[in-house]
Amino acid sequence: MRNAAERRTGTVALQRVLQASHAAKSRGCDEVDTPLQFAGVALRLALEVLDGRRSPVQLRPLAESSVIAALRTLAEYGQAPGCEFGAATLTRIDVIMTDSKAAEVCAGYDRGTRHFALAARIVRGRSGWRLTVFRVC
Repeated sequence: MRNAAERRTGTVALQRVLQASHAAKSRGCDEVDTPLQFAGVALRLALEVLDGRRSPVQLRPLAESSVIAALRTLAEYGQAPGCEFGAATLTRIDVIMTDSKAAEVCAGYDRGTRHFALAARIVRGRSGWRLTVFRVC
């Protein structure tokens, strides 16, 4: 006789696939290994906040409150550079380590046919990497 979990999902194998999929989607910022990986995740999320596609609250595990407040303000008042050209797409990221626990990040992103730049600073603390400065132009 099947147990309750098997009845809900159909098979044990399907249940394992679903659990693995859920675990992959719910990875936290602590599991990001390198500064480049963290910067990629954090900058993509920040651009989604600027576009209004994501709530600023979702950046709490990744960014300082001052960064979140600035992004919220830019998004609310439509002040993100080039927002009239469409959604932002991150195109390149360069990370320059300033010491073992801090890095400067410069990146490019596109909106429609236009190219834009951003700069950021990330710092590694007890809970992992954090976005401490974010500037768009």
